[in-house]
Amino acid sequence: MQRECGEKLVEAGDTSDAVKIERFADMRLVGQMHEISVPLPDGPLGTDNLSELLATFEQEYTRLYTHLYDGARIEAINWRVRCTGQSPTFSTAMDLAVGDNHGRKGSRRIYAPDAGKMIDAMVYDRYALRPGAVVTGPAVIEERESTTILPSGDRAIVDDAFNMRLTLAAHGVGKVVVAADTALKEAVARIESDPIGLEIMWSRLINITEQCWHTVIRTAFSLIIGEAQDFACEILDARGKQIAHSPRAMPVFNLTLPVAIQAMIERFPSQELHEGDVLITNDPWLCAGHLFDVAIAVPVFRDGRVVAFVGVVGHVSDIGGTKDDLKAREIYDEGIQIPPMKLFRAGQPNEDLFELLGKNVRQPDQVLGDIHALVAAGVTGAERIKEFMSEYGMHDLEALATGVQGRAETVMRREIAALDDGVYEHVVQGDGIDDMVSYPIRVTVDGDQISVDFAGAPPQTDRGGSNSTLSYTMAHATYPLKCIFSPEVPGNAGCYRPMTVTAPAGSVLNCNRPVAVNTRIRTGWYIGPNIFSALAQAAPEKVQAFTGLPSMAVFYGRDADGLIYSDHLFQGGGQGASYHADGKSGLLYPTSAANTSIELFETRVPALVIEKSFIQDSGGAGRRRGGLGQIIVVRKLFDDDHPCQVGLYPNGVMATMPGLFGGKGGSRAQALVSNGHGEAKNLGIGGLTQLTATDQRAELSLAGGAGYGDPLSRLYDDVQADLDEGYVSAEGAERDYCCIIDNQGLIDRDASDRLRGRKNPA
Repeated sequence: MQRECGEKLVEAGDTSDAVKIERFADMRLVGQMHEISVPLPDGPLGTDNLSELLATFEQEYTRLYTHLYDGARIEAINWRVRCTGQSPTFSTAMDLAVGDNHGRKGSRRIYAPDAGKMIDAMVYDRYALRPGAVVTGPAVIEERESTTILPSGDRAIVDDAFNMRLTLAAHGVGKVVVAADTALKEAVARIESDPIGLEIMWSRLINITEQCWHTVIRTAFSLIIGEAQDFACEILDARGKQIAHSPRAMPVFNLTLPVAIQAMIERFPSQELHEGDVLITNDPWLCAGHLFDVAIAVPVFRDGRVVAFVGVVGHVSDIGGTKDDLKAREIYDEGIQIPPMKLFRAGQPNEDLFELLGKNVRQPDQVLGDIHALVAAGVTGAERIKEFMSEYGMHDLEALATGVQGRAETVMRREIAALDDGVYEHVVQGDGIDDMVSYPIRVTVDGDQISVDFAGAPPQTDRGGSNSTLSYTMAHATYPLKCIFSPEVPGNAGCYRPMTVTAPAGSVLNCNRPVAVNTRIRTGWYIGPNIFSALAQAAPEKVQAFTGLPSMAVFYGRDADGLIYSDHLFQGGGQGASYHADGKSGLLYPTSAANTSIELFETRVPALVIEKSFIQDSGGAGRRRGGLGQIIVVRKLFDDDHPCQVGLYPNGVMATMPGLFGGKGGSRAQALVSNGHGEAKNLGIGGLTQLTATDQRAELSLAGGAGYGDPLSRLYDDVQADLDEGYVSAEGAERDYCCIIDNQGLIDRDASDRLRGRKNPA
């Protein structure tokens, strides 16, 4: 590789002898999907310097992700050589803008935080500033890419390479915003007096949650977390109230994670916590509704006191218990329960708990690896928050939390108040265990408050696990309201203060321990569409039609080497259409998860995906069309004596959900298993089956989204585009949209006008 690299340099015209050689290894923990690049030690790689390579990896991994747990296995997957020749010389000459020699364009007024008022500032053209130019604040330097604002006392100097070097005045460094003796009222007023600064600090906290999100992605082991992204990261105040939520995090955790954090705080009050403590729980009634969702809380200390928490929750790939979820009758059937506990004590892992978890799951390396990924994200977030507080001179985050939560609440109340007061009701039909079930809903708008009542909800079920805990129900009720009323405001606790959610105790939407809850999505995912339908008449431009619910296939077994595999193939249906647009196809709503990568799935499971495609005509017809559902067909990879167990769980099997304002429903979901002889078994609402030969097929069809508006008002251009893309067949275009298609696949618009006129006479 070194020789080939050197030859490339010669081909490129490099004739120097001073070639710099660098060698790297792309390394990761066994089971992870992302790697880091580390330099190799000098000389041939062998047993005498392997420990040096491992030590380099451990040091870099710890720097990036806070810790490397004992027993982690390390692998190198790529070897790289980089050869660098003589650096070319280049000119920084550029065409200068026309103007005076100082680049002045004029002046305008800007806000001066130090003075607390608007002041006059000179405006400069960045492209007219020549090397040696000095600009002293207050000033504004404008360019196409950005705008630089220099407060009083700051200075910018343009160097010989046309870089702009900034010198900041001393008053801006280490400025105390909230001291230990600052009263809360005064601290809040101080923060809110600078709206730009408040926005910047709020954005910084959101950015920290994004750093946590990336840490999970890059250190996770399972497809359900690392690929489907079924997890969330949040920053909460010292009481466990949400301040910032990662924008790409699973939205249903918007309420369930704070509930879990508050439960852990109640069990371990702040005064009993120490630096390095990490709390954990997966209690469905305290957390996210089923045992697979494991929540982590990392306290953030400043001056010896807890000032915030970083919360991270993720769906681990296995939690023990039965693999046949629809047969579970109690929570005890579904896996190991973790009450609020300390996973780490003062930085030291609770080895007893880790060992207990490892013995109760099918893939301990994967599950424990994911839990360590959640911990790494939480600790990373805690470190970034401490840096943030030091930079802004904050003794605690209470004043900032009050400010951002208050602003979010104000917007939410204003938007609710703009809706007509009233009681809005609807009933949605969903899949039960044996028959369809009805979920009535009543949404009441009263001034700037809104309430959701599920009176009349079916009683909790004694098998199948489709029971929803109240926290899970509340999360799925508040999320669509957030989407309707303040979609552009970053989520925090303030958004949900004007909302109340109630459901009868002992119902399927507020179940009592110890009923089974693992498949609670089969109930909870109907809540959002129910709310949208109830509020459709009041807010027609802010709702969407029914979405074809996501579904999954879960694969279990042992491969030819005797190793256990257990992975999810999580896929989305068609999104419901809205006033503004067609629904997206293959979208996992109401989650924000991603469709599991087929390629990654096939590297984990000895199975082959032989079809993954959109289902033609599956999107509900309307002025706006529902998104298409999709079909996934899988077989065993090898014709051997290692059976593959498959759990197929379609959602939306029994009922076709109508669209809004005349829109039609999308296709239903379906799960089939074929035996290779043309015979197929319909699994109904799903279950656990087994593939023993390569000619058997596991087939999962996901429902399409419903349409919005009268199909006969859909523009011909839109129908033609659907025909061209294969989303709608010629037969479907005529049946649903009264469009006559000629032999070239084009709409005969005159004939179609006549047909539409007969179907819908004026």
